[in-house]
Amino acid sequence: MSENNQLLSEWGDGSRNRIVDLIDASRIASNKPRRAQDFSDSYSELEFGYYADLSAANDLSEFKRKIEHAIRELGFQEFSYFRSQSGDADSENLMTVSSDLLTDYFSERFFEHDLILPYANSNTAPIYQSTLHDYARNAPFDINMTQMMKAIFELNKSYGYHEFYNTLAKANNGKGNVVLSVTIQGCSPIELKRIVRGCESTLQLLCEAIDAVASRKFPNTLIGGVSSNDEVLSINPRPLRVLDTLANNDFNIIQVADHLNISVVTANKHLETARKAFGARTNYAAIKKAIVNGLIQYTT
Repeated sequence: MSENNQLLSEWGDGSRNRIVDLIDASRIASNKPRRAQDFSDSYSELEFGYYADLSAANDLSEFKRKIEHAIRELGFQEFSYFRSQSGDADSENLMTVSSDLLTDYFSERFFEHDLILPYANSNTAPIYQSTLHDYARNAPFDINMTQMMKAIFELNKSYGYHEFYNTLAKANNGKGNVVLSVTIQGCSPIELKRIVRGCESTLQLLCEAIDAVASRKFPNTLIGGVSSNDEVLSINPRPLRVLDTLANNDFNIIQVADHLNISVVTANKHLETARKAFGARTNYAAIKKAIVNGLIQYTT
């Protein structure tokens, strides 16, 4: 009973500030060599920080604002996010690029010929949009697809979008891949590539976090409603697995570590990461925040 009372305790909310601090720290080059564990710890904290912050969104509009805030903290201005297997209407839910550009793009049905979609269906390696346009421009044949890719390039350029960086990841529910595309209106390709350098891994974390949270919190209103109660969604990152194991089993921390095949020190480190991200003082408060925000499920 005392554990249940602890589970219902209040917590603070410092996840966003924590994310900003970690991003800033990752950009400061240190003169001292750092241990691999230091990098791993910072990576894990930043990763779970995105999960904690995005999962706190109460509705789709707030979710979109949180994503936009995250990409702006990385130095970009606008983003689009979609599943490679979703319909054209679904792909408009999470975009901040020019609405006029989107209107022209969909009215001309360019999405039927855009190479980013077939690429995303079978690849998870990041790619610049210019790479796809160069392929179409330098192709030894001139067919409908290459003509349309050239038209897409001209359309983007007419609205001041000269380059996009696309981060890809496998969809959390195992159906296709997801794409996070970032850009800056009026920015040259060279300058955008300069901004991308050094934050590729962070964009990957953000891409995966968006999909995981969207799959749990907004399955019926976002990106095609592809999630269902019967689907088993993967639990990431590692601090979330520790919280889930602790919440749904009569385990102490030693048993949790043994169940997940990790050390007790590592398990405690993951719990510390979760507490920091949620602004929680206790493991029970962090578990409650994860349950309330839809990151894990409590099975009785």
